[in-house]
Amino acid sequence: MDNNRILKKIIIANNLRHFEVQEVFALGGLQCSSSRIKGFLAGSRHKNHERLSDEVLEQFLNGLIIYARGQLDEPEMLPRAIENYLIGLVESGNHAALDEIDALIADARSAHADSPEGQEDGG
Repeated sequence: MDNNRILKKIIIANNLRHFEVQEVFALGGLQCSSSRIKGFLAGSRHKNHERLSDEVLEQFLNGLIIYARGQLDEPEMLPRAIENYLIGLVESGNHAALDEIDALIADARSAHADSPEGQEDGG
């Protein structure tokens, strides 16, 4: 399987929208235009097809790690994947999912406050 197909499958599997793909590339250290990304995703017989090199795929994968996990040097920052997912829920008006997330957060805060670590933090 070539790198272009791998990229396409990763994008589909992670349900990434076009602007998110650009962001992942940027997090990996590569600014990609929309047309270049479309070229990577175009079929091999398409006139705008651009072969994805190993180096560019590596930059995308490095960016995907940061996108999904967050920066190592900023562990308190919300990963962009979670932030974009929440924004998508808000934009789609999925109040049931947002309410469920609120309940999960409340449960997590309660569990943390009841734990020895949470009591040391004061909260």
